[in-house]
Amino acid sequence: MRTIFIFIPWFDPSFKAGGPVQSLINLVRNYNENIAYYIFTGDKDIDGTKIKVTEKNKWVLYNKYTQVWYSNSNNIYLGIKTELIKIKPDIVFINGVYSLKFNILPLLFLNNYKIILSSRGMLHPGALSQKKIKKKIFLSFLKILRVQKKISFHSTDEFEKTCIEKTFGKKANVFVAANFPKKIMYSEVVEKEVDKLIAITVALVSPMKNYDLIIQSLNQSKANIIYHIIGGIKDKSYWSHCQYLISQLPENISVVYHGEQKPDQINSFLKKAHVFIMPSESENYGHALIEAMQSGLPIITSKHTPWNYLYENKSGVNTELSVPSLTTAINMFSQMNQLTLSEWSRAASDYAQKAIDLHRIYSDYALMFGINN
Repeated sequence: MRTIFIFIPWFDPSFKAGGPVQSLINLVRNYNENIAYYIFTGDKDIDGTKIKVTEKNKWVLYNKYTQVWYSNSNNIYLGIKTELIKIKPDIVFINGVYSLKFNILPLLFLNNYKIILSSRGMLHPGALSQKKIKKKIFLSFLKILRVQKKISFHSTDEFEKTCIEKTFGKKANVFVAANFPKKIMYSEVVEKEVDKLIAITVALVSPMKNYDLIIQSLNQSKANIIYHIIGGIKDKSYWSHCQYLISQLPENISVVYHGEQKPDQINSFLKKAHVFIMPSESENYGHALIEAMQSGLPIITSKHTPWNYLYENKSGVNTELSVPSLTTAINMFSQMNQLTLSEWSRAASDYAQKAIDLHRIYSDYALMFGINN
């Protein structure tokens, strides 16, 4: 039995942080043979709201392989130290980079354990471009302490590996293991008429997701488009800017903001749309993208995600991060008829299934966690 002690700032039932939480949920649900997981996390979601859990500051059973400790203690170091001594884990798996309590603190004080740090896309160029000064200070501090000499790293693909090496040096020991996907059932595409389009985005409202670029591109389209936005507001000033852009849209474009929705409610929204749009600055995985394609939605995204060659596979479009490029993609789907969109819908689902190599994912985690199959 391999024991893995996991640090992450947020965990189920938290959901507003998006990808990192979903990645860990999928891991403990899919990769659990001969493994005991202990997840040490906080009792708040990313926006500071308290989450509803049965117990805090003690281990709570999540599934037969996993226990979770929801900490609300300010003296978090004492809780960490006490529980680590009791559990004696084989591996400490730190998820994220910038949380003082759940990332930095374990890196500083856990010198007698095998540590793997999963950067969860936080070292991608697009992510580093946000709040640059704060992140530069954090990373400089870690490099001064030479943590890269003491730990290993986890990346979800080769590009993220290069991002880690760029930050911590070529000699950094990096394991590559893709995220486990969430299984989404395919649904037949809803009725589609030429010159009409229902588009949807499911993502936190922040500059990383380029909502303003989407809205500006919609403004250039002559088609009748309904655009649905689902996601919490991470950056209020940015959302105010987006709201102003929405107020300037012509009558043929409607934008509906649904706020935050729990993960089990998202699929019902996807079933009512024609195309999924998320031209992110960067994604180390993009759970929302792969889940949309599994459900049968072609996607419009940037070239900075793992999901490329979309147009060649009739599964979507990888656009430049510019209004003309994104507008062209939107107009292409607007002009599709029912038959053509149905063809692309099936192709998107096929693309998603072929892109998921579960055997390889299992093997890569076995190597990273030192499990003999």
